[in-house]
Amino acid sequence: MKKNTIYHTALSGERCFYYGVIVLEIITYTFSFLVSGLAKKDIFNLLEGKPVTLGIHSFGTLIGLNVTVPLLINMVKQMNAGLTAKLQVRLKRNIKMNLYENFFREKPGTAYTMGYGETISFFRNECEDLAAGLMEYYYQLPAISLGAGILFVMLYVNPVFAVISVAPAFGMAALTRYLGRRIMANREDARRSTGEITTWLENMLGNIEYFKLAAEKDSLGNIFAEKCRQRSESEIRDRVLDRILSIISENSAGLVMGIVLLVSIPLYRRNLFSVGEFVMFEYYYAFLASLPDAVGKLARRKKQSEVSAGRLQRSGSEAYAGSAEYCGGELQICVESPVPMEREITVKAHRGETILLRGGKERERGLLLQRLFQACTDCLPQVKCGYVPGQPVLFHTSVREGICFGEPFSRERFDQVLKKTDLAADLAEFKEGIERQVGKRGGTVSGGQRKRIGIAAALYSGVELLFLEGLSEDVDRRTEEIMLSNILGDPEKIIFVASDSERLPGRASQIVTLRD
Repeated sequence: MKKNTIYHTALSGERCFYYGVIVLEIITYTFSFLVSGLAKKDIFNLLEGKPVTLGIHSFGTLIGLNVTVPLLINMVKQMNAGLTAKLQVRLKRNIKMNLYENFFREKPGTAYTMGYGETISFFRNECEDLAAGLMEYYYQLPAISLGAGILFVMLYVNPVFAVISVAPAFGMAALTRYLGRRIMANREDARRSTGEITTWLENMLGNIEYFKLAAEKDSLGNIFAEKCRQRSESEIRDRVLDRILSIISENSAGLVMGIVLLVSIPLYRRNLFSVGEFVMFEYYYAFLASLPDAVGKLARRKKQSEVSAGRLQRSGSEAYAGSAEYCGGELQICVESPVPMEREITVKAHRGETILLRGGKERERGLLLQRLFQACTDCLPQVKCGYVPGQPVLFHTSVREGICFGEPFSRERFDQVLKKTDLAADLAEFKEGIERQVGKRGGTVSGGQRKRIGIAAALYSGVELLFLEGLSEDVDRRTEEIMLSNILGDPEKIIFVASDSERLPGRASQIVTLRD
């Protein structure tokens, strides 16, 4: 995923909204304060009997403009507050959803597994930074546009003062460029350290009993302290550099206004400069002084968001070449064999059949099952497919929610899948029944129950093609017999099972054997 693709994804469906909010802010912000500054100048020019710029010769009208026009920008800002909050939420949602979908486009067997800390960093820090980088244009472009308008007016009124005023902007641009690489490096170090610390803590707290007994507790504390120190140093350097640039730009206003005041005295004595012009310059420079800071903030935020865009950039492996056709209850799949130097594997099956994948290594059987499943999901989007891994990962929900998994609850349908997986007797032993919480990753139920809940969820969703990595390895003989009888041979489904169980060959319609 390229960086420009990430930005394009963030604005997906929000481009007109995004640009509309920015343009509205730019127009009202620039117009309001430019007119207000010129109104201030003309008020004093009328008092001195000098020409006015706006062509208005009424004190009341000019004072009214000076008071009411800035209210316009405040009204627009209040209106835009809700719009920008909504926009920022949508941008982050788009980035997170694209990142989420990108993980599922990875090639089976080679997908990059992220640690907990890195996952938190990606879905929180990087997504928020990228959205903040896009929102920075909303916050800074109006100030930059106003600054450009002010410079134009100043050049028209007095070119010398305009040059004096714009000098700090060039200095800030040069300083920002000089410090840009350091800012990016510090942000990258801080992000990487955040992920490492979070993952380290998860590992330690997840195995706290072991670490309580470990003899090297002091060493663990030293390692954690060092990781925290490295992260804090990177973040401190990042914030210090950012603050230095802000302080320099904020204090440039006083220096420039002092120079303008010194230069204006002899010009005023020669009647080449008016009090109104000085008042206008002073008023404008309160905004113009923020121009270097606005440019600097936009440049720094852009560099920081590029760090996040770079980290979010994932090469993404291409899907395995495979094909699948399904018509009239007849399925044909052709995929690359996971066994080196082995030919492609083609499977033909009819509705109601069970295909058993045997032989080879356990990982190779699982990988073949994944490739068959991916070929079907890629080529047959209209067909509902379900995949159940050897150890299903359950969310921290009730058994009912885990089986329904977003589908509407139907008691009749629910009881049917409980019967097929022989879960009814297990749930009867729980005081909460179907509302029993399975715990984090299914930690409060047995391995056999976890597997059967995963299969029940696939059956409940009404899949037509079911891919099972193992079927009844973790259950007793009675439960195994019930599952084999109730699940296999379903006339509405084609079922693939990757297993070396000795009881399955007699139940399979076809057997695909991998080379050992």
